[in-house]
Amino acid sequence: MTPKASQDIDDHFAYIHQNNVDAALRFFDAVRETLATLAKMSAVGRLYAFNNQRLDGLRQWQVKGFENYLIFYLTSESDIKIIRILHGARDVKKILENE
Repeated sequence: MTPKASQDIDDHFAYIHQNNVDAALRFFDAVRETLATLAKMSAVGRLYAFNNQRLDGLRQWQVKGFENYLIFYLTSESDIKIIRILHGARDVKKILENE
């Protein structure tokens, strides 16, 4: 997981926590569960069409139960690399241009 992806989780948790502590805890658990699923079945996410060669093969998958939060990741034969976890209302393409 990239440092930015880890920071994304912390930022989303803090934002949700401001209004609903229980929802924030559910979000954190949902992210962990979704990441565990991706680790087992990394090809499950759909390819994300993007013109950034560094992110060739980028995939996208929703956080279970928090479908507006999207996990962007790359896979290889031996591992999975979480690039970012972003809210779908943000300008995802612009954010990912800088990765």
